[in-house]
Amino acid sequence: MSKKQKNILIFLIFSLHLLGALVALFRTDIPFHYHLLRFFSWWSVHTSVLTILAIIMLLRERKKNIFPYFLQFITFLATMYNLITFGFWTYCLFFADVKWEKSILLNCQSFAWHFIAPVLVIFYFYLYARIDKLRKKFIKTLLFSFIAPVFYFFYVWTLAKINVGETSSLFPHLEKYPYFIFEWIAERQWNWFIINFLIAFFTFISLCSLIIWTKLNYDKKQKKEVYK
Repeated sequence: MSKKQKNILIFLIFSLHLLGALVALFRTDIPFHYHLLRFFSWWSVHTSVLTILAIIMLLRERKKNIFPYFLQFITFLATMYNLITFGFWTYCLFFADVKWEKSILLNCQSFAWHFIAPVLVIFYFYLYARIDKLRKKFIKTLLFSFIAPVFYFFYVWTLAKINVGETSSLFPHLEKYPYFIFEWIAERQWNWFIINFLIAFFTFISLCSLIIWTKLNYDKKQKKEVYK
C-alpha cells in the first residue's frame, strides 16, 4: 500500500473510534455523572482511548522517524483490545443478544465502531506496525500487557460491589455488570473467583503471545518477498 493509502487507513481508524466514543459519551438517558461511571465500564471505550492515543503518538513520532518501545507497546495493546472487541461483538452477534437501536444510523455507527474499526486496526498492525523492540523485551511486554485489563476488570468489579441492589443509588441507572462474562468470573466464591481470574490471565497472555508470534512470522515472510 502507498503512503496515501496508509494515511487514509489511519484516518478511518481514528475517525471511527473517535465517533464511537463521542456517541457513547453524549448519548444518554440517565444523569450524566452516573453515565460517566457506566461509560468507563464499557470495554469499547477503553479500546477507543488506547487506539486514539496510539495514533496520536504515532503521528508525533513519525515526524522524527523513531519508533520507541512505548509506542510499539501502546500500538500492540490497542490491537489486542480491538481484537477482543471484534471477537466478543462477533460472538454476541451470532450467539447472544446485540442491543440494536431503533435508528438505522445508530446501528450502522455501532457496527462500524465494534466491527469495522477493529478489523482496520488489526489490518494496520500486521501491515505497518513495528514490534522489534517488543520482541527484545518479550516477557516484559506480556506482563505489562495485562496491567490495563486488570485495572479495567477491578473498576467494573468495584462498581458492581457498590451497586448492590435497590439500596444503591446506582441501581436505577446501571446494570450490575456491562457484560455477562464478568458476572461469570466475579460472582463466585473466592476460590472459584481466583481460578477464573487465572484462566483469564493465561488466556490473555497466550493470545498476546500468539499475536506477536504471527506478526513476527508475517514480517519475516514479507522480508523474504522483498529480497526475492
